[in-house]
Amino acid sequence: MKLSNAERNRLLARSLFVDADKNIKQIAETLGVSTKTISNYQSIDKKEGFDWLTLKASKHIQNSQEEKQNMFGEFVSYMYSILKEIREDETLDASQKADKIVSVADGFSKMRKVAAHEDPEAYKLGIVKHTIKTMLDIIKDNIDQECLEVIIDCINEKQDELADVSI
Repeated sequence: MKLSNAERNRLLARSLFVDADKNIKQIAETLGVSTKTISNYQSIDKKEGFDWLTLKASKHIQNSQEEKQNMFGEFVSYMYSILKEIREDETLDASQKADKIVSVADGFSKMRKVAAHEDPEAYKLGIVKHTIKTMLDIIKDNIDQECLEVIIDCINEKQDELADVSI
């Protein structure tokens, strides 16, 4: 089915609003139409079940959850890389290494408290994902592909149980 110019513009306007975070005026300028036309597109979409504001809010919520999970996972990865640097730094004596490790542990403790209060489920899930990824990275070179696929299948089957952890 071939779309008319108005239908293509309406789809593009929705995408600009939801995905590109453009306002009505910016969309109108981009498409070379009036703000009234964009408002009409928005009304038509709403009648068809595509409420632009709801779609935008849903996308924002989803992105926020993903960002939180990534933030927690990245922080844990960053912490491990710092610990590795400290361990391998031959210019530091034992006392200096201990001080740096205490400093990292303090930062991790604070981040853990903030993360647990801000979004405990995303925090737990981020830790679980990081742990599983780290374990798979460690064992992937030491087992055959078929065994690795069985492990991944088991993880997928048990993902709800794995996400329901107490930290």
